[in-house]
Amino acid sequence: LKPFWLRLVPLERLLTHSPASPPYRAMFRLALAASRGAASRPRFVAAVAPRAFAASPLEATAKLYDEVVAKSVKEYQTNQATVATHFDAELKANKMVLFMEGSPDAPKSEASLNTIKMLTQVQAANFLAVDVLTHPAILGYTVTKSQRNRGPHLYVGGSFYGDHDGLLAKFKAGELAKELGTEATRSSGTFGGELPIATY
Repeated sequence: LKPFWLRLVPLERLLTHSPASPPYRAMFRLALAASRGAASRPRFVAAVAPRAFAASPLEATAKLYDEVVAKSVKEYQTNQATVATHFDAELKANKMVLFMEGSPDAPKSEASLNTIKMLTQVQAANFLAVDVLTHPAILGYTVTKSQRNRGPHLYVGGSFYGDHDGLLAKFKAGELAKELGTEATRSSGTFGGELPIATY
């Protein structure tokens, strides 16, 4: 007897010389033809549509900020008597009041950080800083009073002085240093005219 592997024959020869009954032979031929057709048949891959976004990240952020401002104004209108009485008194009691995101030591927005840098550079002291993120009604108060949606807002002598863009324009023109700056707090001696350096 021949080994098993020598007795293996191609499928085509099996179909031709197999003593199997004609129905099975026809089934083998159909299976072989189907396999060959599947191998030669071109495959089509469904095209994937490119992903599209409704808005850019900047537009989405601006829209979200506008929604926050609108809700803050409504919150202020609900508590207007209490909030307006408190902060109107603060504006009268302090020469400068800055409504900002965060605090001077830890600003929570780039605009607030830039405003603190400008006020520090011109040595605008002293001023009261109010964090508008502590309650929506505070943001609603300063937006309503200044008629500016974008903060921070600086008030001088009880009146609105400027927002970030307005302060930046005054700073570049040298007006901020003339109107709000002071030289008394600057260093003297070797570092005369420079900002004071803290020593701990």
